[in-house]
Amino acid sequence: MKTFKTLIILGVFLLLNSCREAPKKYIRTPLDKIVTTYMNTQNYSVILKDMDFNKDTNKYLHKYKIILEEKVNTTASLEDDFTVKLTDWEEVSAITFEEYQKDLGMTVLSKKNGVLDKKSMPAGYNSHVGNSKYGDWQQQSNGSSFWVYYVQYRFMSSLFYGSSHRYYRNDYNYYRTNHYGKSNYYGKTNTFGTSTYKNTNASWNSKSQTFKNNVRSNVKRSSSALKSRGYQSSRSYSNSGKTSRNSNRYSNSGSSRSRSGGFGK
Repeated sequence: MKTFKTLIILGVFLLLNSCREAPKKYIRTPLDKIVTTYMNTQNYSVILKDMDFNKDTNKYLHKYKIILEEKVNTTASLEDDFTVKLTDWEEVSAITFEEYQKDLGMTVLSKKNGVLDKKSMPAGYNSHVGNSKYGDWQQQSNGSSFWVYYVQYRFMSSLFYGSSHRYYRNDYNYYRTNHYGKSNYYGKTNTFGTSTYKNTNASWNSKSQTFKNNVRSNVKRSSSALKSRGYQSSRSYSNSGKTSRNSNRYSNSGSSRSRSGGFGK
């Protein structure tokens, strides 16, 4: 009798165990590597600078612009407080490529005062635009206002969209009210991102529409196949908490404070 009860209990246990949802398998991305590499940096932005698909190798690719904000010393120029690094082409999964295919030219990862944000937003929105430390809103004759950096911070325009691009206050205020810390933001009328922002230096924008359409179709199929096997992007991790300030297992000793630099393959 005791043996029979044991078998029943074991059977129930096995049944319940088989009904559990299979654990999700997260695909590590180049952005995860950046988070780890700059674990001890309190403020930075990462912009999706370019994207591509290599038909010969069947690989999806990203290239990033990393803007690190670190105080050098009190005598250095303000511009020296910002280090810009350009990554090489980094392979990404179909899931990751699909998730970020609207985000060319956008900030796709940022860290402010030690707090990570993995939501996409117009470049500079995370801590510079709207910050009275760096500039102010200038009103036009029609009543609308756009963001203008103070003279000493004018160089910051080149870090993001360039001096010819204007950020309007009503668009920014809408972001702060409805999207800040909550969801991706492409502008009230989708004025930011891949389909509208014309980054002349991005190889993606030099591709034919046929090529882009084919890539989108392929990545949708490949992404669905990966998801059916239980995979998903690590972007789904919670990003509301503060990042660890433990020592980094990747060495940062080789980083240079130049206007641009390689990040590695």
